[in-house]
Amino acid sequence: MKFGPTDILFLLAMIAVMYFLFFLPQKKKQQETAKMHGGLKKGDRVVTHSGMYGEISGIKENIITLKFQGETRIDFDKSAISRTLENLPEEKAAKA
Repeated sequence: MKFGPTDILFLLAMIAVMYFLFFLPQKKKQQETAKMHGGLKKGDRVVTHSGMYGEISGIKENIITLKFQGETRIDFDKSAISRTLENLPEEKAAKA
C-alpha cells in the first residue's frame, strides 16, 4: 500500500480537527478554572465537585475552609471547588 500526498494531507487535516474539537476547548476550560481558583476570596459562595454549597471562611495556600449551615466548617483542597455561585445567572437575577 502506497501513501500519496493526499493521504498525508488528509491525516494532517484530521489531526487539526481533533485539536480544535478536543484539545483547545479543554485547555480553555483549564485556564478558566485556574483563573477562578486564583480569584477566590473569603466570603465567596462556592460549590464543590461533590455538590456541597458553602461560603469560604478561610484560605491557606491550597486549603480552603468552607462554612456550611450553622458553624460547621470543613477543609477542602482548592481543586475541589467547582464554581462560584456569582457565575450563575439565577444568582444574579435574585440579587437584582
